[in-house]
Amino acid sequence: MKNRLSKLKDDLKRQVNKFDKFVKNYKDVSLTVQIPNVAYMNWAINLADSGNIDAAIDKLNTASLMANQNPGVYINLGIALLKQKDFEGAIKNFRKAVKIDKFNSRAYAMWASALAEIGDLKGAIDIYKLAQKYEPRDPEIYLNWGVSLAKAGRKTEAEEKFKKSVALNPLNPVTPFLWGLILFEQNKFDEAIHKFNHSLLYADNKYDSLYYLALCYLKKQNYRAALDCAKNAVEINPTASDAYVVIADCHMNLGHDKLCLETFVTASQNAQLDTKFYTNWGMALQKYGHIDMAREKLYKALSIEPNNEMILFNLGVNFLLSKELTQAEEFFKKVLEINPSHTQALYNTAALAYGKNDYDSALELYLEAFDSDKKNYSIYFNIANCYFKKGDFEKADTYFRKCIEYCPKYIQAYINYSNLLLETGNNNEAKRKARSAYLIAKESAYANFAYAVVLLRIGEYEESLEKFENTLKLDSKYWLAYIGKSEAYLNLKLFDKAFETLENSSQEVLDMPETLEIETKIAENLLAYIFDGSQLSNDSAHSVFKYCNKILERYNNDKILELKNNLLDKFQFEAN
Repeated sequence: MKNRLSKLKDDLKRQVNKFDKFVKNYKDVSLTVQIPNVAYMNWAINLADSGNIDAAIDKLNTASLMANQNPGVYINLGIALLKQKDFEGAIKNFRKAVKIDKFNSRAYAMWASALAEIGDLKGAIDIYKLAQKYEPRDPEIYLNWGVSLAKAGRKTEAEEKFKKSVALNPLNPVTPFLWGLILFEQNKFDEAIHKFNHSLLYADNKYDSLYYLALCYLKKQNYRAALDCAKNAVEINPTASDAYVVIADCHMNLGHDKLCLETFVTASQNAQLDTKFYTNWGMALQKYGHIDMAREKLYKALSIEPNNEMILFNLGVNFLLSKELTQAEEFFKKVLEINPSHTQALYNTAALAYGKNDYDSALELYLEAFDSDKKNYSIYFNIANCYFKKGDFEKADTYFRKCIEYCPKYIQAYINYSNLLLETGNNNEAKRKARSAYLIAKESAYANFAYAVVLLRIGEYEESLEKFENTLKLDSKYWLAYIGKSEAYLNLKLFDKAFETLENSSQEVLDMPETLEIETKIAENLLAYIFDGSQLSNDSAHSVFKYCNKILERYNNDKILELKNNLLDKFQFEAN
């Protein structure tokens, strides 16, 4: 009996122990619920990867209720919210994950990424420091940290983070590609080429790396290498228009005009066209003189982006090229409404005002451009011209000097400055400035002509005659040089040669208003020559008479008619 009681006691003890163990295990399971929690989380991750973000968020919310101490649930919930652009919600969940596990580097990294998305770059950079502190060998942390630094404009620090990320994982094509973009933006094209080639080794889709390689070579003016890279990019993705634009640009720079335009046509048949494509197509057509076709493409681009300042500016240039100045001015003004400091639009609007003799408006616009472009010699030149036209010779003198200082070989500055000096009576200095232009460009018909004009104005007729003759040797159709040469002969009282010069020129010269002016001067001088008793040969008189008839066919000029009648009275020759 005793044995039986003892055995029963032992059995009860074993049952109680078994029950206690079961209760303990149940409590443990009820506290953790690891299996269903992980299952929901993985289910959500798969849903998110397939693009079903709403369903993923629903499963992750369920998982968070089942295990509110699992940081992975909140990290993945934050990532899902990031995909929905709910950055504040994402940040809230990443912070929950960090609260549960303050050493979780992934939670910090994703938190920092969300901060960067809402523009809090300083906050993002500070959080990346914590992520790196808890996991110093995670290449993704350095990659995303570098992106945030780059967005904050801290490019040198960004490069350091990309360098660290590449060292930890050289097989990730994204890091060297982003590093290459930063180098490209800094015009470090050789270094950028190295990084894009690195990215090219491991990238599944090689289009972006090839495209930016093409851009680097284009910037380095290695057009054939750029052409090869862009063509390879097109083979990979024939629907992307960016690479076609690079191909067209390369052909343009290589002088392949036909191939350049054919590239745009080919792209229009294959690629998805955007604003940039139509704009570049229009600019290419404009360059080759197809003004109407260029306008059509530019208007197409404008229909996509009505406030794109590049399109508006090029339409202004288009109308400028077709001499439709009112429309050109309207487009340049639209550009300035969008970007008041657009230097070239300011220049062109100022030039149009200058062309209308509105020197006050032109000066105001040039001075606005000057604020952002103080080392551009042409702006000093234009401001000087405005002051010259307004009669403010002192300020004009200052700006001409500054223009020549910035560009010592700009012959137009010397020529205009010489005209200013003539106006102020400084003839010797005017001659020196005109001679400087001539010495810089002795083979330029214009430089010879301008020097000749200054010599003519200061009374050095024989030397001016030589320079007018040089002008015509360099360019026989430089019509104004015939007028200058004739005037030099006139001042030397070589009237026959003055007439002969104009007679042997062209109809273009005879139709110029300057020609009438000089012919009238010749007539006046000949009248004085005749009336003061000087001798004029009969042959010369015949030439003068015939020339008078030709002039009277074109102009109703009383002084020329008076000369003709005096010749008839003095020499008594046949009118025919």
